[in-house]
Amino acid sequence: MKYIGPFLRINKLNKENINHQLFYLAKESLNQIVLYSKCGVYSSPKELKMRNTSNFDINTFKDLSPLLCIYRKASPKLINLDNKLTWNEDKFKKEINIDSNSLMTLCLLDLSDYYKNFKDIDTNNYNLSELYRSLSNKQLEFYASYFRNQEGVFIDKKFQGNLYDEELKFEEKDKKFSFASQALLMAAFYKCSDLMEGEEKESYKNFSLDILNMFLEYREELYDLPADELVKLCIGLNTFYKYSKNEECKLLLLDLSEFLFEDSIDTKLSFTTKDIELNCLKYINYILFYKNTGIIKFKDKADKLVSKLLDLYDPEKGIFTKYTEGKDITFSCTEIILYLLVCIINSDINEQENKSNEIIIDIFKRQIIDSGIILSWPDAPDLTNVERYRNYSLKPDDLMEEQHFRMPSIPTPESYELAPVFAKHVTYNKKKEIFKDPRLSFDSYKNMLIFFFIIQVLTPNKL
Repeated sequence: MKYIGPFLRINKLNKENINHQLFYLAKESLNQIVLYSKCGVYSSPKELKMRNTSNFDINTFKDLSPLLCIYRKASPKLINLDNKLTWNEDKFKKEINIDSNSLMTLCLLDLSDYYKNFKDIDTNNYNLSELYRSLSNKQLEFYASYFRNQEGVFIDKKFQGNLYDEELKFEEKDKKFSFASQALLMAAFYKCSDLMEGEEKESYKNFSLDILNMFLEYREELYDLPADELVKLCIGLNTFYKYSKNEECKLLLLDLSEFLFEDSIDTKLSFTTKDIELNCLKYINYILFYKNTGIIKFKDKADKLVSKLLDLYDPEKGIFTKYTEGKDITFSCTEIILYLLVCIINSDINEQENKSNEIIIDIFKRQIIDSGIILSWPDAPDLTNVERYRNYSLKPDDLMEEQHFRMPSIPTPESYELAPVFAKHVTYNKKKEIFKDPRLSFDSYKNMLIFFFIIQVLTPNKL
């Protein structure tokens, strides 16, 4: 046996473990969904425009069915087909939510950057960078071809027919369009252009800037948006600005963030699910804008907002709570993760914030692990994988424990036959102070939103 490890392992969960576990879950779950689930319109790896793949080991990525777009809903219960666990295609709801797809592509683009760092360290991980870049390129091309209306804006649609039809057909599900949706795709097209070469590079960048020009042209209409769409629009603009450093975008974002800054909801939190999610998103937007521009007043606003959010935490129960007259409290997966990420960001920015560190550990243990809202968790990398070692050294002394990647109390997809995704919501019984088993569900928008923010906030800065 090459390596047994120490006789006694004493581990204590801390913020570093939690950050790495969540990042590992996000990138591995996304990999499984995008490359193997077939939960959407998919293609063949041969259709991707791969570069620099002389060392590409196709056996490592065998049985790929890379998604060109993802469906809105599915069952996370895996079925055994030809001695392989797979998603049940009969349970797919073939609606195409444009936000789910733009978030999926943005995740892949950021992960392409992450895996690029494995050059000369690990070939298979490095090849994932090129695979994700090429797939993102193909996805954006697909969205532009099929998910726009006659005016050219991106909208939700529904897939008609089957994958084997000579021509794919989609019908409009809702004629309305969202400004926030266009902003996410503007960011995705720009980021993809940064990773491209040749004429296509300029084409993608110009397409992205065309969307920005649309925002500038319809600027006055943006101030009439409801708060939940306005904050998501600002998130999209912040993401685009992080990639582009475009001055016109910065000025627009400044105006919209100041408008959001004056919103009275900040000072009248009623703590419904919508309000918690909204104010977590506001906090993240303020912090992103502060990090992107250095404008201190947005950090000040974020600090005021986070103090109110932290007051929701009940140290006796180890969870954050919200008012309800019923005997149960329902928490959505997005509000739990966004609340946790707000605590993590606050702890990182305000290094002496011990209260946040305590809340991070309790929320992770109680509202994420104990609640069962994560249906399964990918297994930790094996001992031959460089990601299992500090500094990717493959030295036994640098081996990291399983707790750096996952909590052993959550089963793997293979042992529980459930996909490694978040259930839509979980219910807490106030009298018994326990969580009920969540209903098995997969909502691609909620999951991609969670993966997007985890990857944005928790991706390691360097290898």
